[in-house]
Amino acid sequence: AVDYSGYPDCRPEFISAFQTVASLATKTGVEHSGHWKIHTPLISLTKADIIRTGMELGVDYGLTHSCYDPLPDGTPCGHCDSCQLRIKGFQEAGFADPALKTD
Repeated sequence: AVDYSGYPDCRPEFISAFQTVASLATKTGVEHSGHWKIHTPLISLTKADIIRTGMELGVDYGLTHSCYDPLPDGTPCGHCDSCQLRIKGFQEAGFADPALKTD
């Protein structure tokens, strides 16, 4: 949510509204046989914070990307908004993004 860059479904307001919809529009919610709780443990972290946390947990970021327009071989384009946010997050965290080609 800190740097969602125009993706409104990453905001706390959206998550809260979606949780309400899930409670109103599902059998579980309508019959009161369960309670919906959407957990968003990373929502208040910056991209750099998320990357640092992943590094501490041993995430292999070379197996991930955030690209909305990947190249034909599946690698990230490096230019879309999502790629740019990820690149900036890696830089701020002090790491190189292993998903980007460095030819």
